Amino acid sequence: MKWFLMTVAALTFSIQATTCGFRLDDGKLLRCGMKRIDVIALAGEPVSKDVDTLGVDTGEPVKGETIETWSYRLQADIGGEYLVSLTLKAGKVVAINSKQLERI
Repeated sequence: MKWFLMTVAALTFSIQATTCGFRLDDGKLLRCGMKRIDVIALAGEPVSKDVDTLGVDTGEPVKGETIETWSYRLQADIGGEYLVSLTLKAGKVVAINSKQLERI
């Protein structure tokens, strides 16, 4: 049963990974595989950070997997402002999702 729940959780986060890059207006690239400190150097501190720890209670002490989601409002190289969400596991970016904000 615990393997089933862990597999479902892993698939849920795998499905969310739609792209692995976002180019900033200065030409620099946020990409999957980047370390946390490199993201901060390029994009600065996020607007918000969410931290979730996934695990299954088997009655024994087992360390869960920590997943961080960092949210930004960034200017893209193609113009316009975007809401950008980075998913980090073990201190590295594993998924980048972006959505352009409506133009006025």
